[in-house]
Amino acid sequence: MDNTYQVVLLDMDGTFLDSRGKGEIPTEWAYEAFKKSLKHYRITLTIKEINNFFLAPLRSEGAEGVRNFCDRFGLDSEEFWARREKDVIEAKIEAMRSGGIKLCEGSEEIIKYLSEKFYLAVVSDSQQVCVDYALEHFNLKPYFTIWYGRKSDLKSLATRKPSPFYINRVLHELKLRMDDAILVDDSPVGILAAKNAGIDSVLIGHNTKERAKYDGEPTFLVKNISELGRML
Repeated sequence: MDNTYQVVLLDMDGTFLDSRGKGEIPTEWAYEAFKKSLKHYRITLTIKEINNFFLAPLRSEGAEGVRNFCDRFGLDSEEFWARREKDVIEAKIEAMRSGGIKLCEGSEEIIKYLSEKFYLAVVSDSQQVCVDYALEHFNLKPYFTIWYGRKSDLKSLATRKPSPFYINRVLHELKLRMDDAILVDDSPVGILAAKNAGIDSVLIGHNTKERAKYDGEPTFLVKNISELGRML
């Protein structure tokens, strides 16, 4: 395909890093980390309750959702969030170190291929320390020009996708225009972030039900990251 892109921005989790882990439940390592955080406050919740009381409000309302969760259980939101971040970061790094979290199939090869044609960047909603560790652990740093994850303070939840914050930051750092960039993401939220930044996008996977929730259509669709080789 003929294009004039200069930078390909990659989401991390679900795009080139398979963060589901080895457990029967997807991201079981993250649930266990959250239960560890709750245990400090002598709170016990089922996975369904974690989804309903914490994850759903977190995704839809960001920091306000976290504060509402903390109000429900009489917790200090800043203290609880700091503990939660520490526990989930430690769990994710351990899962990568022990082989529970691996690269998506074919991702290393396609990243190497793309790096020979474009600048590569990471824009992830994962914490910066996890992005740093993943690129170091899987020997991917040489292929990327720049990489961003979010900070761990509560207010930084406002920079998550669909905010174009980190996409815009990459464009600014590399002194590139919107037309120069394309984002690859496995989530419709990321596709909406690309739309908000005014850049093209590639959605990995064809989850039409999930896509219907968001006001953003991808420029291109692929089934997996390996298909980028024939498209870019």
